[in-house]
Amino acid sequence: MSIINRYLFKEIALSFAATLLVLTLIIVGNTFVRLLADASTGNLPTDLVGSLLGYGSLKQLIRLIPVALLIGMMLAFSRLYRDSEMSALRAAGVAPRHFYRAIFSFVLPLTLVLALLVIFASPWLESNTAKLRSEISERPEAAGIPPGEFVSSGSAERNYTALAETIDASRTVMERFFIRVQSGSSEVLIWAKSAVLFIDSGSGERVLQISDGYRYESNPAQGGMTVIRFGEHSIRIPLKNSGEMDSLAAMPTLELWQQTDNESQAEFQWRIAIILSAPLLALLAFPLSYTAPRQGRYSKIAVAILIYAVYASVLGTMRGMIARGDFPPLLGLWWIHLLVLGLALWLLRKYYGKPA
Repeated sequence: MSIINRYLFKEIALSFAATLLVLTLIIVGNTFVRLLADASTGNLPTDLVGSLLGYGSLKQLIRLIPVALLIGMMLAFSRLYRDSEMSALRAAGVAPRHFYRAIFSFVLPLTLVLALLVIFASPWLESNTAKLRSEISERPEAAGIPPGEFVSSGSAERNYTALAETIDASRTVMERFFIRVQSGSSEVLIWAKSAVLFIDSGSGERVLQISDGYRYESNPAQGGMTVIRFGEHSIRIPLKNSGEMDSLAAMPTLELWQQTDNESQAEFQWRIAIILSAPLLALLAFPLSYTAPRQGRYSKIAVAILIYAVYASVLGTMRGMIARGDFPPLLGLWWIHLLVLGLALWLLRKYYGKPA
């Protein structure tokens, strides 16, 4: 690698790393605030905030790599234009193809890493997030029943008021449990030694299984109360926050590739789009960063962000259309990448006279 290539490689790598770090900190901060808000309202157990933050941050990091590469390269080349280094290099006979050698000596290994993350790590992260969400739905906190507090839920037709005096160390068993169920004019009071939440595998509903307790049921029409002692009693309660995950997002990429339905094809092409976007945006960044002598360093950054926003938006829209069957999977998302490639080549010819 020549001295010029090493210099350009270093500039691109440092700008990319700094941009990725800043974007990651912003995303992690926003994710952390959202998870804390869920935990404060009882929708999320506090001991799982860290795990969900880790999985969520890694998923976002994978998606940030292409845009961080675009912005990082724009910053690197804009600095070269500002300091007249680009003019000096071009005057010395350094052609666009020499710049692209340096660019792709960094971008191609990065794209390989991104491909491994998208193909293998992303489904694994989605699968583990889904498992955590499933675990959350079986915890008392998911039903809005923190220990030592009266909580109410339901509707005007059927209202629940519950209290769990304590929750055991496993965070699954509620001890000394009380619940009041009011439906119309009838009222049911239940006290039990313990209660456990679980998901009915058949219906997918959440069930509250109460053990070793008493059921007191009033009936105003008959003017009395019925008392029943039971060993086990089950109540189906509404799911406050199911947290269901997209099963396709957690499907291994090889298995997804073998599927023929529209939704699977849309998910598969979306993963490939994330990988392809890195070299395409790198190809675009060099001619897009061209700056006239009196233009500011950041004059093209806004344009780059706008182009990326349109690119990502069109990809997302077409992904949804393919999944719904409104657009043929054969054309899929490929034509969008061709448009970006065409834009990069057009800008290259416009500013440098010939393709790299």
